[in-house]
Amino acid sequence: MKLTLKNAAVILTFLFGFVCLFPSHVLAGKVHLPITIDYPLLRSLTLHAAFTDPGKTAQVLNVNNGCRKIILSDPRYSTEKSNIRLETKISVRAGISQEATCVKPVEWEGFLFLIQVPKIDDRQWILSFETVESAILDMNHNPAEPPDVVRELIETWAYDYLNNFSVNLAPPLSQVKALLRELFPPDLFFLAEKMMYSMTTGTVSPDPDALRVYVMFETDDVYAVKKELKEKLSSTEEIEKATELWHAWDSFFVYILDALICERLSEDDRQILLDTLLETRHSFVSEMSNKMLTKNFIREEFIMAWEQLSPIFRKNLGDKPCRDLLSYLAFFTAADALAAFDKVILDLGLEMNRNTLIFLARLLSKGEPVKLDYQPDIDKKLRKIIGIKPLPEESVSPRKIDKVRKNSEHSSMKINRRSLYQTLASLVRSTAWAQDSTPATVDNEIKKWIFSREELDAYLERIKILLHDISNDALKESTIPDHYYELYRNIVFATAWQESCFRQFKIKNGDVVYLRSYNDTSVGLMQINEIVWRGMYDREKLRWNIEYNAEVGCRIIDLYFTRYTLRRMKNLKLKKPLDNDTLAQIVYAMYNGGPRQFYNFLKRNKREQLYLSDHLFWDKYVWVKNGEWDNVRKCLIGG
Repeated sequence: MKLTLKNAAVILTFLFGFVCLFPSHVLAGKVHLPITIDYPLLRSLTLHAAFTDPGKTAQVLNVNNGCRKIILSDPRYSTEKSNIRLETKISVRAGISQEATCVKPVEWEGFLFLIQVPKIDDRQWILSFETVESAILDMNHNPAEPPDVVRELIETWAYDYLNNFSVNLAPPLSQVKALLRELFPPDLFFLAEKMMYSMTTGTVSPDPDALRVYVMFETDDVYAVKKELKEKLSSTEEIEKATELWHAWDSFFVYILDALICERLSEDDRQILLDTLLETRHSFVSEMSNKMLTKNFIREEFIMAWEQLSPIFRKNLGDKPCRDLLSYLAFFTAADALAAFDKVILDLGLEMNRNTLIFLARLLSKGEPVKLDYQPDIDKKLRKIIGIKPLPEESVSPRKIDKVRKNSEHSSMKINRRSLYQTLASLVRSTAWAQDSTPATVDNEIKKWIFSREELDAYLERIKILLHDISNDALKESTIPDHYYELYRNIVFATAWQESCFRQFKIKNGDVVYLRSYNDTSVGLMQINEIVWRGMYDREKLRWNIEYNAEVGCRIIDLYFTRYTLRRMKNLKLKKPLDNDTLAQIVYAMYNGGPRQFYNFLKRNKREQLYLSDHLFWDKYVWVKNGEWDNVRKCLIGG
């Protein structure tokens, strides 16, 4: 009996190219791409294709109403003697059928143990397994001597069933070809075709963690037409195009995370997903703000992110047979191939494009259309996957914004033009000077949060009460140890001071507008970055509801305190614990620049090479600790 994965041919769309998460072996004129099949995945493929009877079993033999029956179950793969070890449970019933009865049935249970050499057909791309050693084990995994009638059935039926297992690797190769066609521009199609035509089989290596089938591609022609990439993007058109592509990339990132929504992710898994999401977003904001964006950026972000994500996807999606396994595996294949061909892509000056990302996303779409639209709405699935708790539902709905002139009859709205200019000038010197934004209807709720020079003390008192109450509420749900409560509050106050000089709104050309950062990414009192926290919080409320903005800021500070600072402190081998002042600076550095700033701050602090933002925050933090609130005049009034 010849057993192949006929209906599961596409199953192995994934298998093409789990690249060990690094670019594959790139030699002069050759790319060696490993098709990596980790053993839980191989088990899932086996169950999906060959163990399809009830209870994930394989009923190899069942004649005479069960008088003679063999059932295999629970296959397990590993390595032994540089080969594949297959072990499966076996249940045998051997009797003599006489008319309607089964005479003297013998029932036996144990395990089959096979050592197999994997081989690849270099023409048809069929992966097969040749058994070179076998044994029958009892239920304690000791060598067994079953009755002759049982042994005869095992050797005749069970070994034959398992020895004829094979995997067709041709379909995944066609997926890689389709992906490269999306990636290569028309004038370079001939190079893609030449690489595909040169494809040959290499070695098959049963490694301790996975079975790897190497595929070789000739790339001499690639290097013959090597192009030079323009490093920095300078024109407005180039930057706009790069931003649109990044929006597609970020939407793609969130889209693929949705595939994990039903999985029981560990806390470590969720942390890695959150780390990677925040890092990619902060990196984009930094590159754009510093005008350092290059054509390589999306490709580099993809490879970095996939290196972090792929083990989680494999562990959660590749270790169980299901009807969606084919789609998951197809996605893995294409993603790994992009990482494998990284050097080729770089040398040819190719760019990741929207069509490439849509191609990948469709492999997880279950037939649904894929648009990769960049939307600001709250994504509840994303929150759940990365472990971000939702905020309590606000009683105040997002404000619909209309351009309304300020009402001059209210004293709280009166503002001297000279003081306005002084205020704006002082804000320029801070990290969060507001750019143009859509003005709001001036209602009573907003009016009391518009600063006026004449009411500085009263305004500051309202802000202090607001931040005190909201930070206390946040601590009730936090896991921050009690002895850090005061430190946490000081960080909250110092962050609001540093980010916005305690302001949610300002007056611009007679209109009320919400505060925006100099690079047009962050808003409000706590300057919440709308790019970094997209999908996690309500954008309109961040802009027009100061309480919501403050609560989100407190949540983010709590996150960087508990899920990053305190966790990472445990892994540091320090001669003495970090003091509270250093912890405050670390938390703010991450609030301002992302998780990577934990280690970056420690390095620059040790070298005494702090950023300007580090020094500015330190000033605010010391003032908060010492109660030097009069210093707020420096940014609210000037001078």
